[in-house]
Amino acid sequence: MSEYKRLTGKDSLKLKIYKKIKKLTGKSLKWTLVYSGIFLMLVSGVFVFYKFVDNNYKNKEEFEIEGTNLKSKIDAEGTSDLDELSKNEFERESKKIEKLEEDLNEEDMIEEDADSFKKSYDFSEWNSSCDFEIMVINKDNPISESLKIQTKNCKGKEVATKCCDDLEKMINDAKKEGINLWISSGYRDIVLQKKLFNRQVERQKNKEVISQEEAEKRAATVVARPYTSEHNTGLAVDFNGVEDNFYKTKEYKWLINNAHKYGFIERYQKKWESVTGVIYEPWHFRYVGNKYASLIKDSGLCLEKYVAEKLMK
Repeated sequence: MSEYKRLTGKDSLKLKIYKKIKKLTGKSLKWTLVYSGIFLMLVSGVFVFYKFVDNNYKNKEEFEIEGTNLKSKIDAEGTSDLDELSKNEFERESKKIEKLEEDLNEEDMIEEDADSFKKSYDFSEWNSSCDFEIMVINKDNPISESLKIQTKNCKGKEVATKCCDDLEKMINDAKKEGINLWISSGYRDIVLQKKLFNRQVERQKNKEVISQEEAEKRAATVVARPYTSEHNTGLAVDFNGVEDNFYKTKEYKWLINNAHKYGFIERYQKKWESVTGVIYEPWHFRYVGNKYASLIKDSGLCLEKYVAEKLMK
C-alpha cells in the first residue's frame, strides 16, 4: 500500500483558501450571469418601449398631417358656402367616390350598347311631360335647369317632398321587422354635384397627362355630371353608409323584397351597366311612385328600358 503524505499546517491552510476561492468564484460567476441577464432584459425592454413610442408618435404625426391635408383640401374647395350642406356630408360623399373609383374597371363598361340605346331613345320629350317621379335622369338626359325641386326632411336628410312620406313609412315598417335602414344621402344640390364632379376630374388628371375632355369623360364614369344625377332630383336615396358589401346584408334583402311596396326600385344592377352607364350600386334606390314600382320590378328591366319599351309608345 502506498503511504499517504500527512498535510502540514501550511498546506492545510492553502487547501482551505483554495476551496474558498473556488466557492466564491462559482458564486460570482453565477451571479454575474444572473445580473447580466437582468441587464440585457432591461436594455431590450427599454429599446422595445422606445420603438413602440416612436412608431406611435410617427403614426400619430402622419395621421394629423393627413387629417390637416384633408381639412385643407375640403376648405379649399369651399364647402362652407354650400347651402344646407355640412362638412360631414361632403366627406361622406367623397368617401363614396373613392370607393367607387377603387371598384371601377373601365374595361367592363360596354359603351357600344349604351351608345346604341342612346340613339334609339331620347327622354327629353318624355321628361318634359311625364309625372315628376317617373322622369328618366342619366348622363344623356339631364334635369332641366328651370326645374325647381321641393324637398322635405326625412330622418335627418333632405329628400324630394314627393317621396318623403313613403320613404319614412318604409323605414319605420322595416324597423318593426328588425331591419335597420338609415339614409346616407338623399337630395344633393347642383352646387355640391359640381364640386364632386370637378374634384374627380382633377383626380383623373393627376393620374396621367390627359386632356380636359378625356378627364371629364373618365370622371363621369364615377361621378355624375351636374344635372345628371338622380340625387339632384331628391328621388334617389343611398342607404346604410354606401358599403360595398351592402348586397350581402339582411337590409338589402328586405329592400329587394319590399321596396316596391313603397314606390322604390333598385336602380343600378350590374347587368344594366351598359344601358344606365352607372356601375353596380346596391345601396341606391329610386322612387318612381306606387303606380309603377311593382310593374318595373316585375318586368326585370331597368328604368330606361321600361320607360322606353312600355311607356313611350
